Amino acid sequence: MSEERADEYYVERLLSRVKLVIATDDDIPVETKLETQPMLKELVTTLSVPPDRQDRERAQGQYDFLLDALDEYPNCTALLTALRNFVPYL
Repeated sequence: MSEERADEYYVERLLSRVKLVIATDDDIPVETKLETQPMLKELVTTLSVPPDRQDRERAQGQYDFLLDALDEYPNCTALLTALRNFVPYL
């Protein structure tokens, strides 16, 4: 029987994967990396508080920024889109 994990676990894992892809993907220009990494860090902070205390408007803005900035990179957009399964208001 597999262990059931909280949504927060998957959110953290997905965001860490996005961070890794941004850092290691040579197709992503350095300028894009420098623009998105701080926003990704902010989104991690925003989503790290309990769901009932999250600033949803702020998280949505951060998420939208990242999706827009990384829309040319399918690995990043796939991971970001997967977040919607665990943070439905995105």
